[in-house]
Amino acid sequence: MSRDNRHFYITGGKKLSGEVTIEGSKNSTLVCMAAACLADEDSVVTLTNVPDISDVGVMSEILRTLGKKITCRDGIMEISGRLEFAEIPRTLTGAIRGSVYCLGLMIGMLGKVYLGLPGGDRIGDRPIDIHLDSLESMGMKYELKGGVILASAPEGLQGRSIFLRFPSVGATCNVILAAARASGKTVISNCAKEPEIVDLANLMSEMGIKVIGAGSDKIIIYGAEKTTCRVTHEVISDRIETGVFLTAVSITGGEAVIKNCVPYHSYPLLSVLERAGIKIESGDSEIYVRGSDQIRPMKVTTMPFPGVATDMQPLLTVLALKADGESQITDLVFPDRFSYIYELKKMGAYVEHRGNTVRVIGGKELNGISVTGNDIRAVTALICAGLIAGDITEVEGMAHIERGYKDFIPKLNSLGAHIDVY
Repeated sequence: MSRDNRHFYITGGKKLSGEVTIEGSKNSTLVCMAAACLADEDSVVTLTNVPDISDVGVMSEILRTLGKKITCRDGIMEISGRLEFAEIPRTLTGAIRGSVYCLGLMIGMLGKVYLGLPGGDRIGDRPIDIHLDSLESMGMKYELKGGVILASAPEGLQGRSIFLRFPSVGATCNVILAAARASGKTVISNCAKEPEIVDLANLMSEMGIKVIGAGSDKIIIYGAEKTTCRVTHEVISDRIETGVFLTAVSITGGEAVIKNCVPYHSYPLLSVLERAGIKIESGDSEIYVRGSDQIRPMKVTTMPFPGVATDMQPLLTVLALKADGESQITDLVFPDRFSYIYELKKMGAYVEHRGNTVRVIGGKELNGISVTGNDIRAVTALICAGLIAGDITEVEGMAHIERGYKDFIPKLNSLGAHIDVY
């Protein structure tokens, strides 16, 4: 990821109000791009509602390196051509976490892999041992050498019954992708249930690959030797971006309509917000939110879907700073995802971190100061903290925001925020 030296300057104290439109899901787009490459060279897979963000740009370059043709304009992406190369430069794989999806894709389609370990946000230990163990049980042989996965399937992949010791989203996706080209039936138990998994399965079903049970803890995939198709698939809206704007409006005491979202995907978060005193009304594809001057303390645990998403943990900590009393936020997915709290402390927040839990005493006024976020969600949380701080808050982390959000600052400003970028 290239370094961007621009900073955000947030003038706090502005209530957010109006309407904002949510983009397509970053995480779903990345895995759907990999799935589109399961189709043969005579196929064209079109993805719509694709967000114009840097992670999608990097994934496009990765797939072009493998031989695919990618075009994207105005949120419409076409993927065609033949997958023919089994090596991806480490400079690309190290830039995004989503590059890991090429492991299941390449070992299933090409029978060999030369793949640098994936990069992405620095939010603690994110091993891929569940991915590797699962694919090994299907016939993949591998070694890790100098930060590179060298793998092959000399006898092809075989469908197996696989139990994931943790419902990892990435491992679930990788096994589904690999199983599409394995011989026979693959059954994944204790798999992830996230909406992005369902979106992946829906795309693959549209492509003619039989995937049953997505959204439950057991998924069955029937392998196929060849997939010829011409399909158009709309990527689901980004539930994390939805959550960010819900939180930003709530903490400023404003009111807004969040459009082009899927309320069901946000129900766990909406429940937390309502218990905290935030008014919520949901429609088919929009959510009305109105903040409160008296936010109630909260006790929240983030966990795999259908729990509250771990990506919302930093935002909920900021929301708790507005509550009158003590709140606790526990993260069961990434227990080391707390580097941002030291930046909040610089702003005057009372936040204690012990193990996988943050204790927050709300009601203290935050001071505008210079802070730095080291991942997408941390920078987002610090920007939101700046919305309720006194004076001007300077936040470093432009490159992280551009990885995950399209027009994030213009959207906030359209709601009434005062944020400059220099």
